[in-house]
Amino acid sequence: MRVLAVAAHPDDLEQLCGGTLARFAAEGHEVTMCHVSRGDRGSYVNTMEEIAAIRFAEAGRAAAIIGATHVTMGVSDGEVNAADPAQRAQAVEIVRRARPDLLLTHHPHDYMPDHVETGRLFEEASFIATLPLYETAAPHHPVVPAVYYMDTLASVNFVPTEYVDVSSVIQLKLDALAEHRSQVEWLRDHDGVDVIEQTRTLTAARGYQCGVAYAEGFLPSLRWLRPRTVRMLP
Repeated sequence: MRVLAVAAHPDDLEQLCGGTLARFAAEGHEVTMCHVSRGDRGSYVNTMEEIAAIRFAEAGRAAAIIGATHVTMGVSDGEVNAADPAQRAQAVEIVRRARPDLLLTHHPHDYMPDHVETGRLFEEASFIATLPLYETAAPHHPVVPAVYYMDTLASVNFVPTEYVDVSSVIQLKLDALAEHRSQVEWLRDHDGVDVIEQTRTLTAARGYQCGVAYAEGFLPSLRWLRPRTVRMLP
């Protein structure tokens, strides 16, 4: 199976579904991790270009730990826009190159605009990617993929209907997140958050809900053509 996981910022996937992606990769599935934004406004000490380059390298190292391919759209923080035709065409091209059976992305009611716009952008793009007469460099994708929404940040206003046991890969998930050193520092200084401990705690809380040590929660999109009759998650 081919899995495309798309988040707004370079560290979001590691926090919200890094364990699930690691399990997919370990089980032999093809995993692509995409972040739409460059993460270029999350610094007190670097320029936008400097922090974007730092975060791109961090994301590449984190994806390697998980066993995934890493791509980015390169949009600036705060400028993700699902209605932008140029961003839509770029998202369609990413979908067509990844050719996913399953798309993981942000929930429509996540906490900030880049997250919400990213989820909308890729859910729409994953349908448009199947239209042969919508032309991009890659040929059309023949499958309208299943879509599963990742947990929201800090699990606010999100009630999962499906869980993935990530107990066996929790340290790998946290190691991948720790590669985002610049963001670990930024969240500490900007928000007073230890993101690694926060992620461990929230993953443990989801585990408690379903009777394992650590878990990640998801909701399937129930829009037409998205539901499946088989379980898509590990």
